[in-house]
Amino acid sequence: MIARLSFKCITFNRDAKFLAITSTRYHSSINNALNSITTKSVSSREKSIHKFFENRKHLHRGCDSKTNALSSRWGCWFSTVNALSNNVQPIRILYASQTGTAKLFAYQLSDQLSEIYQDREISIEGWHETESPDQLLQPGKALHVFLTSVAGVGEPPDNGKAFYDWIMNKDKGVGKSSGNADPNLNGLEYAVFGLGNSAGHAKYFNVIGKSLDARLEELGASRVVEIGLGDDGDCIEDDFDIWMDGFMSKLKDSETVQDLVADGEDVAGAELSSFEHIEEEHELEGAEESTESEVMKGKPRISCPGIAMSGNETRLISEKFPTLKLLPRESDVVRKHLFHLQGTADQFYDEKAGKLDVIGNKLLGIEAGESGIHEMKVVLRDHNHTEQLLEYETGDHLVVYPQNSQCIVDAYCNIVDVDRHAIIASDDLTDSYPFPKGLTVCETLSHCIDLGAPPSPSFTRMILGTKDFDYKKDIAYTKRTVLDLLLQHNRRISLEDLLFQCTPMRPRYYSIASSNIRHPSEIRLVYRKVKYVTSLGVLREGTCTSYLSHKGFVGSGSFAHIPAYVNSNPSFRMPKDNNVPLLFIAGGCGVAPIRALLEERIELAKAGHKLGPGTLFLGFRNKDDEVYRHMIEYGLHLGALSHVDVTYSSGCGDEKNKMVTDVVKDNGDRIWDHFESGGVTYLCGGARSFGAAIESSFFDIIQEHGKMDFEGAERYLRNMVKNGKLMDDLAD
Repeated sequence: MIARLSFKCITFNRDAKFLAITSTRYHSSINNALNSITTKSVSSREKSIHKFFENRKHLHRGCDSKTNALSSRWGCWFSTVNALSNNVQPIRILYASQTGTAKLFAYQLSDQLSEIYQDREISIEGWHETESPDQLLQPGKALHVFLTSVAGVGEPPDNGKAFYDWIMNKDKGVGKSSGNADPNLNGLEYAVFGLGNSAGHAKYFNVIGKSLDARLEELGASRVVEIGLGDDGDCIEDDFDIWMDGFMSKLKDSETVQDLVADGEDVAGAELSSFEHIEEEHELEGAEESTESEVMKGKPRISCPGIAMSGNETRLISEKFPTLKLLPRESDVVRKHLFHLQGTADQFYDEKAGKLDVIGNKLLGIEAGESGIHEMKVVLRDHNHTEQLLEYETGDHLVVYPQNSQCIVDAYCNIVDVDRHAIIASDDLTDSYPFPKGLTVCETLSHCIDLGAPPSPSFTRMILGTKDFDYKKDIAYTKRTVLDLLLQHNRRISLEDLLFQCTPMRPRYYSIASSNIRHPSEIRLVYRKVKYVTSLGVLREGTCTSYLSHKGFVGSGSFAHIPAYVNSNPSFRMPKDNNVPLLFIAGGCGVAPIRALLEERIELAKAGHKLGPGTLFLGFRNKDDEVYRHMIEYGLHLGALSHVDVTYSSGCGDEKNKMVTDVVKDNGDRIWDHFESGGVTYLCGGARSFGAAIESSFFDIIQEHGKMDFEGAERYLRNMVKNGKLMDDLAD
């Protein structure tokens, strides 16, 4: 059995008094380290403290110069943490999210808080949802919880930029109280959880969350819990769950401390007492773990004639979430899209979304196999070419709303004991219901829930009925899904527990692989079908790439459709001056936006425009994986490209396998000259490995050829981004 315990970590506040700053679950393997910790001598516990924290990445990343001495000795990030002023104030959860994860975490935190603090006002708000940035903060009126991710090269998310620039005093002209004077945040209590990726952008890991956390304190705000640093390069769900446990424990500890104060007790003594009796607390927590083999035993049921699939016409309901009202089926037809909801309160798609006809979908490589690169063509007008639905510019993204595979939906429908075509009624539903009302159970599972996503840590605990598991090892790394856990442990689940806790389906962003100059009413998408076997031997397919690959085209007047909209990407454009030198660097499916730019260059060359030098470094897995060779050769012939180097990472036989990073390093002189000439560089491909490796090579080139140290190289690269000389389209 893997034991869990609650550990109170002691640090000092401004008054040098003890405060319990976090309460986190750790493994029993650290008991020896914990038992050796005392509050008498730093030197006597230094070794065990370092061992205890050495793997806690969310504590020690990004220490500034003021904490380097401590962090180097202790292996952690120490900062000032203060007691909460009261335990009844409202809690405002404020998020800035680029892809939706921070928003999802905001709602998970809200659910946890609402369950425990039913009499406390809990609200969720995006950083962008106020008229001016300064209106987001309410010092002295609420506890503020900030959740923010990082976008691009250390930038805030698009929907958080205005507030971030204002609070960092980067834009003095924003907000009613803006100006040269910094805001006074005395009385504002706050907590911060950052979302970053140490694998994709290690140099900018959680830089927005860290900067915001430090800036709020600088302006007089009071930090009430240590910053959490989620790592999407590892297991961000577990990072958030651990931080959320600490935050919830902080609220609980605050209630205890204030009760003690009210009763005249010694607060510091109470804290030390709880610290000295860790082992006893651990034993109590372990005793609370469920040992039942069937966690659904005795769960509540309600009568549901004509809808429930059980023999006694009753169905399971949730003990935690509101009971949904289900209506009998009206038909057995499952809608292929949700455009009937547009313009209603239950609108599911973006208002700009259109139902796009698929007029082509093929594997590009002859011998590429099932992992080869595909190209899909969709038309932006209806099949009679009478109406222009969408418009785009070269460099934009197409945002696609996928659906789950039918076999997966069927499996989930068999788990919940209700008719799959029963309708989730639109009346009597609380605002907490996360999906459109009036859909059938099957339609909701098909369109609204990401059935391929792993369950959250809290959902996993509910399914298994125990805390006795390692979320990273048992769930995240092995890619387990809700269905896996339910089938493996022979569980049943209520419809409410499933719908309220599963990960919502998020639209996927695809780089448009065509130029609007060449194809003003068509879009080309490039994708690779995701297909792999997990460490447990289970075959998995990517939700959206599988959905796209099943869209056929037979050349008749009948078309398959995809719901999608164009997302403008103004930070990824061709320069207005055609004579500016261009450098294109891409790997794998990163060829998509490069194809669009090259197609535009070809059109300009055909029209007689004089073009500056164009260099292309392009990498594929092997020769069978290579695509668009004819277009590249045509671009060289017309002068749209002046130099091309295509590499393959495997399968070259007697020839040496080469990565794009090798080509970049070998061409350091050429690249530095390109940088210095004012040329524009485009970097496209995967963020975690490809983008991070190329970025690292850029740092090396700038330091070597520009005779700069790391800080100078970082400033140089940031200026390139700021001035539009380095543009990336990186994603995983």
